Parts: sequence; structure tokens; C-alpha cells
Amino acid sequence: MNRKVGQLLFPSLVLADLLAVITAWFLAFFFRFYTSIEVPQGIPPLVLYVKLVPFISGIWLLTAASTGFLRRTGRYKRWTSECLDVIPTSIVAVLGLIAFTYFYEEYRYSRLTLIFFAILQPMAILMARSSVRAFWRYNQRRKAPRRVLLIGRGDGIRQALEMSKHLGVERSLVLGVLLPGQDDKQADIQYCRRQSLALISEQKDWAQFFVEHPTHSVIIALPHAYYEFIEAELERIADQINDIQILPDIARFTRLTPGVELIEGMPIISLHESPLTGYNIVLKRMLDIIGAACALLILSPVMLFISIMVPLSSRGPILYRQERMGLDGRRFQCLKFRSMPVDAEARTGAVWAKPGDHRATPFGAFLRRTSLDELPQLWNVLRGDMSLVGPRPERPIFVDKFRKEVPGYMLRHKVKTGITGWAQVNGWRGSTSIEKRIECDLFYIQNWSLWLDIKILLMTLDEVLRGRNAY
Repeated sequence: MNRKVGQLLFPSLVLADLLAVITAWFLAFFFRFYTSIEVPQGIPPLVLYVKLVPFISGIWLLTAASTGFLRRTGRYKRWTSECLDVIPTSIVAVLGLIAFTYFYEEYRYSRLTLIFFAILQPMAILMARSSVRAFWRYNQRRKAPRRVLLIGRGDGIRQALEMSKHLGVERSLVLGVLLPGQDDKQADIQYCRRQSLALISEQKDWAQFFVEHPTHSVIIALPHAYYEFIEAELERIADQINDIQILPDIARFTRLTPGVELIEGMPIISLHESPLTGYNIVLKRMLDIIGAACALLILSPVMLFISIMVPLSSRGPILYRQERMGLDGRRFQCLKFRSMPVDAEARTGAVWAKPGDHRATPFGAFLRRTSLDELPQLWNVLRGDMSLVGPRPERPIFVDKFRKEVPGYMLRHKVKTGITGWAQVNGWRGSTSIEKRIECDLFYIQNWSLWLDIKILLMTLDEVLRGRNAY
């Protein structure tokens, strides 16, 4: 689909979501009260259920935004991926509605209606989204076909082809591929042949070429080494075609999602963009404050007991303060319950804990094995030094070492460090592969959503009980 349709697709899908949610709510009401199911107290007035529609809509939008479902709208390549995403999002939304109705004093809503709604909501959303996409595809087919010329080399050919799909161009309407440069083109030629793409030679007279081959759009995706073609030919192409898309060659410089913004009308490309921007930061901070405050309240008896036992196990303070590196490389004092004698690192210096590490006191070894020594970091979360979920903070001496040895290590500092993280719940904690840990940290940053944070917190409970690599 063209750019205008692409801009309209997102609000169309969001509107379809809301209509689907509302439709599912009324269908649930119908199935509960107008089928063969017994209604002991009679059918309630419909207006009682109509009153909830604004709240249901708001709860859905808030849930879809916080779990990242709205942000991923339009990015699904497969129907199954969207299905697997909409189901957990719907479950969270229904739980939110149940919580709301619990405190809504006017009327006690039928639990069976809520169960029907939980089943119907994801089905209605998927059907609505499929209908919206089918409508736009139908409208695009009714219009004159768009013919696109691709200009690329190497991986840029694949990128340009993907871009043409976003423009709604069927492969048969791709005019062909132009391969700039005089070096070996055999690999690119073979790829184009496998994709049934025609090869276009470089032109001396672009005006005549476009007269003979009517073209609506040109997509340029060239590695930096071929940018001389852009300098030499772009102006002449732009005189003939008013729709030109250029995909900049920045993939080799970034491991995170790049971002583009306009400052005083000038385009600025950020190589390493985190999804934690705007309202996402607010949502994550709210989860941190609520989660940390509740955890401190619930676990306060346990923390009080540990505070008594630590000084009894060995002389010294209850808490151990250690300098760690957090968001954007800022340093902070990370809190832990002391698990070793005060002078434990006097002889060894800063070292990672490993299996068979006998520096910990007997009670300290228990704290480490159960991860209870990490509980004071809930105060770090409330203070804003850390988050409940994120890459684990590391000591500056190890950061200086790893940043020289592991490519992309410093990218983990694009978000706040956490008490737990994707690497830890996948078994990469303690003295394990730092490369695997960084791989998990970057996956977390690239795919962050509030739902992923909740999932990691739930997985952490299982990980703590199993005690893998905790010493």
C-alpha cells in the first residue's frame, strides 16, 4: 500500500480493535442472558452493561499500549505472531476489567459474562484486523498498479524488496533491480534471478528511460561504499520521479533499533534507539514503584529477620554497598545484605563469585543461594537507581574489562539496570558466558514491553526456587 494508506492503517486498526472489543462485550451479554443458559435472577437491564463500554475501551487501550501491542501494530509478518500477541494482551485487559468491576459498587456483573468476554475478545480483534487489512488491499487492487525501480547492492536488495512490500507493490510490478558499481556482481545477480527480478543497466538518459518504463517510485538501498552513485545520479533521477525512498546504510553501526527525529527541520539519526521513550518510561517507572513498594511491604518480616542474622553471623554492617554502573554509565551505590566477612576481598581483590567460592559466611551462603541478599536493591528501585527488570548492574572495574572484550557490551546501559533480567531467567547468571548474557540483554532492550517485564518477574520466582548459578 502507498504511504498515505500506510499512515491510515494504524488508526484504522486501533479503531477496529475498539469496535471489536465493544462487539465482544455485547455478544458476551447476549450469550449469557439470551441463550439456553439458566438466568435465576432474570435478565438485567442492558443499560448496566452499556455503562461499562467507556471503561472497557479505556482499559483495552491502556493495556495494549503498556504491553507494546499497539506499538507492534502493523509490524506482524504472520497471522500466528499477531494471534500469540493478542491473546495475553486480552487476558491482561480482562483481568483489569475484573478488578475494575470488583470495586464498581453499582452492580455485580455476571462472572459468566466476563468469561464469555475473555474468550470472544481476542477472536473479535483478530477478525476485525483481518477485515481492515482486506479492505485496504481491495482498495489498492482497484487502483492503477504502482511500478517500482529498486537500486541496491548486497543486503540492500533484500531491504529494498521488503520496502516495496510496505508500499503495497506485488513482485510482478517491480520494474527491476539496478546494480551500481563495476566490481563483482555475480552473487547479487544470482539473488535477483532466484527472486525472479529483472536486471536494469545503468542509464545515461534517465528521462528517456522513464518515458519507456513508467515508474511511480524508486527505492535506493546501497552500502556506503556505493554512495558515489547517489552523488552522481540522484539529482537526475529526482528530476523524473517524485517518490524516492532512500534506506541509509546504518545497520553495520547498530545492534539496537535506530531512530530518526527532526530537530529544527534537520533529520537526526540515532544509531541506538531504545523502546523506553515517552509514556513507556512512565509505565515502567510506575511498575517499578508499585512493585518495589509492595515487595518491601510483603517481605519486610523476612528482611527484618535477615537484618538480625547478618551481624550474628560475622562482625560488620548489615548492608554491603558496592559501586555499580547503571543507565548511561552513571555510577551508584548498589545495596545488598552482607554475605561475606568485611575483609573478604582484602587478599583477592574484585573477583566474580564462582562455584566453590568459600568467602561467604554460612548464613551468607544461604542468602546467596536463595538470592535473598539482593532484597535491599528494592530501595535502589524506589530511589530510581535501578529497575525491577533490566540488565544486571556490574562493577566499573568489570565494565572496563568487558567493554574491551565483548562487542556491544556498553549498549546494555541504554536502559536502567535491574534486580532481575532476561539473561538471569534464562540461566545466564553468575559465572556464565558474558557473550550469551549480552545477547539476552540486547534482546530485552530491542523487544521491551510492560508485558515482557511482568513475564520476567514471574519467571524469576521459578528461577529463584531452582537456584541455578546462585552462589
